[in-house]
Amino acid sequence: MDIFSFLTNKKQKPLSNYHQLPKLQVSFIRGRRHRVDVPYALPKDELEEERINFQHYALHKLLGGNYHAPIDHTVERILDVGTGTAQWAYDIARQFPHAQVCGLDLEQSRGTGFLSPENYSFVQGNILEPLPFPDNTFDFVHQRLLVSAIPTAHWPTVVQELIRVTRPGGYIELAEAGNCYHHVGVHTYTFLQWGQAASAQRSIDLATMKHLGELLARAKLGHINTRTFLLPVGSWGGKEGALYAKDMYAAFQGLKNFFCQVGGIDPHQFDATLSALPQEWEAYHTTHEFYVAYGQK
Repeated sequence: MDIFSFLTNKKQKPLSNYHQLPKLQVSFIRGRRHRVDVPYALPKDELEEERINFQHYALHKLLGGNYHAPIDHTVERILDVGTGTAQWAYDIARQFPHAQVCGLDLEQSRGTGFLSPENYSFVQGNILEPLPFPDNTFDFVHQRLLVSAIPTAHWPTVVQELIRVTRPGGYIELAEAGNCYHHVGVHTYTFLQWGQAASAQRSIDLATMKHLGELLARAKLGHINTRTFLLPVGSWGGKEGALYAKDMYAAFQGLKNFFCQVGGIDPHQFDATLSALPQEWEAYHTTHEFYVAYGQK
C-alpha cells in the first residue's frame, strides 16, 4: 500500500519509510553527527533530538499553541514538513484523532521515548526535492524552523511544492526565526555576524525570514495572516524566557562545527564567545523575533 492509500483509509496502521532516499551521507565531527549531503547547519544526532523535543515544549509555551491557521475539527489530512522528532505531529495527531497526520524528514528519529499515535505516519523525503505526495492531498501543511536547511533562492520553489500538495481551501503555515535580535551585547553581536557569514557560504540569508508573508503572497495564497513574536531570551523574561534561552544556547552549541568548518571560526574563540552569551542576555534583556505566517490555497 502506498502513502496515498494510507491517507484515504483511516483503518490502516501508519506506514513508515514509504519514500526511500539515496543512502545517507554523514560525517562525525567533534563527536557530533552531521548530514553532508544537504545544506542543513545543525547536527542530526540524539543530542540534537533531545534539544528539539525541549524546543517543541518551549515554543508551545511561547507561541501560545502549536499552530495559528484557522483549521477546525473537520481537518482530515495534515502534513508536518521537517518533522524532526515528530513531537509537533504527535501533538496534532492527538488533538485531531480522526485526521491522518504525516511527518516528513530526511530521516526518521532514532527514538524519542514517546509512543507514536496510530494516526501518525512517517515519510522520508527532502524538502529540496519534489514531495512524495499527489496533488491536493492535505488540508493543512505545516513547516517550522527550516531556515538553516533551505538556501534562500529555493524558498519560492519550496512554497510552490507545499501549495501543490495542499487541497483547495486548505492552509499552509510557516514558522521561522531569523537573525533579528534586540538589546544585544558585543558577544551576541559577534556570534550573529559569524552565523550570517557562515550561512552565506551556503546561500542562506537568515534576514529574509521576516518576509514570510510576502513569500506566501507572491505564491498567490489568499487570506494571509502574519505575526511577529518578540521572544524573551533569559530568565529575566520569566519561565518562558528561561526555557527559550536554554534552547537557544543548546542550538548555538550545535552550530559549532558549522561555524568552524564553514565559517572558519577558531574553535577556542567560538567556545569563549558562546560561554559569554547567557550573561549578556540577562544583562541586556535580549529578545528575538519569531515569525509565523499562514495562507489559504
